[in-house]
Amino acid sequence: MCTIGPYYFWPAGNIIGLVLSILLLLVTCISALASYSKTSKRINSHILNNSGTDIKETAAKTRELISKQVEIFSNLLPLPSVQSLTNLDKVLKQPRLLTNKPVHVISILLAMLTCIAMFSAQLWDIAISGCDEERTCTFDQDPDDTFARPVVYGIVGYYVSDRKIIILVSTPIAFLLCTTLLLLMRGTTVLKMVLSGLTSLGMGVFFFLYSLDTVQYIILLGAKLSNLSFILKLVSMMPIPLLAALFVALAYSNIIQSMEEKKDDKSSKVKIGLLSISIILSIIFFFLSLATMTTSNLVIMSTVQDHWNTTKEHTWDDECRDNNHVHYDDYGYQYDTTTTSAPESKPDKCYGKALDWLVQDNFTLFSICQLLMTETFLLLSVFVSMNGRRITKKTLFLPGLLLFAAATSSIISFFSGIVQYDLQTNGFPFFIMNSINTLSALVIGFIFVINGGSVFISFIIIVIRIILSILVFSLILI
Repeated sequence: MCTIGPYYFWPAGNIIGLVLSILLLLVTCISALASYSKTSKRINSHILNNSGTDIKETAAKTRELISKQVEIFSNLLPLPSVQSLTNLDKVLKQPRLLTNKPVHVISILLAMLTCIAMFSAQLWDIAISGCDEERTCTFDQDPDDTFARPVVYGIVGYYVSDRKIIILVSTPIAFLLCTTLLLLMRGTTVLKMVLSGLTSLGMGVFFFLYSLDTVQYIILLGAKLSNLSFILKLVSMMPIPLLAALFVALAYSNIIQSMEEKKDDKSSKVKIGLLSISIILSIIFFFLSLATMTTSNLVIMSTVQDHWNTTKEHTWDDECRDNNHVHYDDYGYQYDTTTTSAPESKPDKCYGKALDWLVQDNFTLFSICQLLMTETFLLLSVFVSMNGRRITKKTLFLPGLLLFAAATSSIISFFSGIVQYDLQTNGFPFFIMNSINTLSALVIGFIFVINGGSVFISFIIIVIRIILSILVFSLILI
């Protein structure tokens, strides 16, 4: 039923429906009030006619029922006892030994150097960026045809030019927080490790979300840039996935190592050998993932550049139109205007080609899937190097699941999106590196998921416990 517009525009069916709806609402309200009065009278008469003994027995049975429901709720969802809360201060002050502490320090120092490089490159790029003579560039603008689009569907920033202020603000803050992480590593306790984990997690989530934006900026870079400006833009945006992986790995490592280590038997030579091989492989895949991400971004950027040469579409400008036009007057009547003069030459901007949205979406989807796989590989490599003997099958389940999902998404996005385009590899081993990286991620992720399947079963059990606890709690309230 539509009631939009003045009442004298309503059809008869709408008016009848509105009247019936109002009558139905009134009947419902009156019936509810009448049933409430009858129920209250019956309850009062029942209580007054019963003796005090019956009321006491009913109250005792009610208390017994509620106590049983509370007991079931506590068994389904165990809550911390008061005694454990009183000892919380002692638990937080317990000392913890940070496994492979030099690796943690190197990761933080690498993040600090990356922030310095990004900040310096962005400042340098702003200083040398020049604009056309027709207009003056400001801080929040880029020269014409620097990117294929002035805006992207980003998470952190909407305009492409927003990257300047975001990088100039986020990198100094990350640098200062990295110094805080270094200070928290002196005399590590449970509380310091929890603070380090939360701080690293916050920075990791931010840079992860921003990496989804910057990968779109990179593939939309134009071909009219100078070599220096091109390199500076890559240096200011390309390392963001590395920062995201480093900080998330630091957070995951601190959370795992804040738990009390179980005393096991002495490690065998086989276990030590396998651990050494896994660390070596993690270092190899670390650099392989970085190289594959860089190669993929450059190849996709070069391929996208063949599909556009101007940011703005000038087809509808007056100087770009033909002499014969179809016009409409104020009353909507169509008439043609023709001229017999020779065709005028059009400016160069009339022959520009803007990027098609379908092409952009196909390459953006593949780039984001490739980015997620690279970040997960980097996270896994750094995490293995940080924890060493503290690694268990359960701790590898989550990175393995993310790695398997990202690799599967990359394969789907490649064959459903960009396989139809002529990729401009420019001599880069694009297919070889991506095949090795993707297949390795698929196999490693699958193995970790199978080995850590008990974590998934435990998660399902916890979810079922929570659902049953909510149902029992609802019964208690009723």
